[in-house]
Amino acid sequence: MEPATLVVPELKAQAELYCFLAGAFCSHPTDESVRTLGALTAELGIPFPADLTLRELDREYMELFVIPGPRYVAPYESVFRDHWELPPVLKRGSNPKETGETIKGLLMGKSTLAVRAIYLQAGVLPEEDLPDHISNELCFLARLCEMEAEASPERARALAELRDRFRLEHMMKWVGDLRKKVSENDRLGYYHAIVQVVEAVLQEETSELGDKCPCPLGGVN
Repeated sequence: MEPATLVVPELKAQAELYCFLAGAFCSHPTDESVRTLGALTAELGIPFPADLTLRELDREYMELFVIPGPRYVAPYESVFRDHWELPPVLKRGSNPKETGETIKGLLMGKSTLAVRAIYLQAGVLPEEDLPDHISNELCFLARLCEMEAEASPERARALAELRDRFRLEHMMKWVGDLRKKVSENDRLGYYHAIVQVVEAVLQEETSELGDKCPCPLGGVN
């Protein structure tokens, strides 16, 4: 038996897990997704709010990630990582809201372009939203797992290296800041729990995920 076949079940389970987590940031909650998240948080020891209605969760989803407003959180890597240089007219305190010569919180920065370049390296691109949206980054990790599970040993090693690099050099660089921002704006604790699960999953090695996470997650949107 080829060594690569030993990790195929774990890779497929991890891909399914990443897909489920990606869906939490780009689709409305369902009874099934809530149950699955409850199982994940219980397994990982993460607090999870109980007895919330889908109506409450749907409103929370819209106000946190869809409708710009006082509680809106932009789940894009560039928003949390990139600094933009102010034009000369706004420097040196000309804008009372800015004390320095750079600002943060904007879309389509260097991180967006870097993430897109890695997607192209793997031969995939998201069909919706910007490349550095958290759902697209999680979907990319899922896709790499799927490709690795089906690849030759040499190709699988290259995909594993790319997956580890993307996880460490991109997602792990901003998911903690996203968690803090969500915790400040999440009134129910549901989406804070989801980001904590994402952070915990990213910190785990592939071989450990299959044991720690309840799988399969089949049927979850």
